[in-house]
Amino acid sequence: MPRFAPLPASLGLCLALAVGCTQPTPAPQKTDDKAAPAAEQPPAKADGGLPALPDPIATVNDTPIPLAQFKDIYDLKVKKYTDRGRDIPPSADRRYRKSITERLVYNEILRQEAKARGIEVDQKQLAEREAQQKQGIKDWDKHLQRRGETEQSLRDMYIAEILEQQFLEKDGKLVVTDAEVDEEYEKIKPNYKSDAERIHAAHILVPVGPQPPNTPIVAGEKPPEPAPEEKEKWRKEALTKADEIYKKVTAAGADFAQIAKENSIGPSADKGGDLGIFTKDRMVEEFSVAAFKLKPGEISKPVETKFGIHIIKVLNKYPPGDLPKEALADQIKERLSQRKLHQGRRELKEALLAKYKVKNTMEDVLGPDPKGPKRPPVINPSGEMPAGHPPIDGKAEQRPTMPGAPGAPAGGAPEGEAKAGDGE
Repeated sequence: MPRFAPLPASLGLCLALAVGCTQPTPAPQKTDDKAAPAAEQPPAKADGGLPALPDPIATVNDTPIPLAQFKDIYDLKVKKYTDRGRDIPPSADRRYRKSITERLVYNEILRQEAKARGIEVDQKQLAEREAQQKQGIKDWDKHLQRRGETEQSLRDMYIAEILEQQFLEKDGKLVVTDAEVDEEYEKIKPNYKSDAERIHAAHILVPVGPQPPNTPIVAGEKPPEPAPEEKEKWRKEALTKADEIYKKVTAAGADFAQIAKENSIGPSADKGGDLGIFTKDRMVEEFSVAAFKLKPGEISKPVETKFGIHIIKVLNKYPPGDLPKEALADQIKERLSQRKLHQGRRELKEALLAKYKVKNTMEDVLGPDPKGPKRPPVINPSGEMPAGHPPIDGKAEQRPTMPGAPGAPAGGAPEGEAKAGDGE
């Protein structure tokens, strides 16, 4: 839709009153050799719409945040539009300018606060976080381009989140008490009642054959079916590997969870193969038959299912009825810890913004937002939900495992949607 510049108020009034209305010629004004003060001059326009970008964009306790640091991120956001042959809309441009500036300001506050407290970012946690984010992404550079971020800007976001957590831990804000666990258990206990026996189990899953690439299959297109001889060859290779792993996990002093992380596939691998607590009817038959025969601490020999070859370890067994608090304690503590972390981050940010002297030049230049429909609040300065934060709603989370596991849709996962081999 074409845009028109608004009419001057005086001309608009003339048109409304009479077609022949004319404006009086303004009286000549005295000129002064002195230039008007900078504060009285309108800011220069970068594109005929929004003001030019200031440098620095902000200062925190007199430490400037240079325009170049802002543009490292901002230019990538704009590029997402220009690559599609579009100009960035002024409303989106304004939001990016404000949100990126706010992000950089808060990152600088956290940096200064960490220095004042003598706290250094946990490098091991940072490396794990970066590795986790890259899992399953084949083209990392393209992923960065799609998000409109740089390697450093993402790293700075992770550092900010880790520093927040370290501050809160040092201040004792994330401690979960036994009384809090008891109270939460009473709330969620009814959600875990069952008329059937349940087990808590972990597994190591060995795939049969090469794993498909992590790319979507074109609608109506199926991968070629391997010949029977090739399928049998893959099966024997998987069984041989499973036998080798079985010997490792049954050796004296073996760490099943660590071996699962190193050898298993699927989402449960990162959790040491932990599948959670489930009833017999929630797993494929071959898996359940083998698993429910085991006693706590026992490990099965390799078991074949349509998902691959499993080595199963039963961690505990529970009779029908309510699950005891001990069965849910770790899950409850994690839930409450995450809840405290979310709340603590909000309170920490409010306190730090009040503590530090911030001059947000970008906000001053942009001025107040134009009136219009209210937009939903931004979760964080990047406009994205923080990774790794499960929903906290006070209800028990039923985590799907294999098709038919607790929380999975009836009848198992739809064809083609289950993750490779694990079915979680």
